[in-house]
Amino acid sequence: TRDSILFPTRGLLQSALVEWGLPVGDLSYYKLNYLIQWFTPLPANIVWMLRGDVGYGGGLGNKPLPFFKAYYAGGVGSVRGYDTASLGPQDSQGNTIGGRRKIIGNAELFFPLPGAKANDQSVRLSVFTDAGQIYDNGSQPQLESFRFSAGAGLAWNSPVGPLKFSYGYPLNKKIGDRVQHFQFQVGTVF
Repeated sequence: TRDSILFPTRGLLQSALVEWGLPVGDLSYYKLNYLIQWFTPLPANIVWMLRGDVGYGGGLGNKPLPFFKAYYAGGVGSVRGYDTASLGPQDSQGNTIGGRRKIIGNAELFFPLPGAKANDQSVRLSVFTDAGQIYDNGSQPQLESFRFSAGAGLAWNSPVGPLKFSYGYPLNKKIGDRVQHFQFQVGTVF
């Protein structure tokens, strides 16, 4: 029900996805995902967006979830300010190995570029806060394990397509977390 695909100002987007790997060989798995985005207009052409993204997956027949189907978080589209796909379980070398469960939440205020015409939606600025984490077997989601970030962004509907730039700052960085303050994205998620 969003009023625009690229720069919505009001409406709701929900999606549920069930992914099932054929019970053949090592690719026997399932994944369940739910995404919700809610946009509401505020005075002065400001838009408030809330987003939640949860996922749960596993292997079938006592098999593990294939590593290339694991959940990852960090970076654009999840918890900005942390390196892409860097959050969650790690191996003994400190490499992120992904997990079976995903919990991500975002809140963002979009506002027009100062001095822009009232109806110009080609460039928007934003401030945001993100939270989330990836979990695997034996680890239960706890608030203490979540990573939080805050920052500012710019979204431009350029002639070659949507471009997004953000600067995120981790609010509760832990030892071993990889940080990437500046991030950008080409294109958009519909």
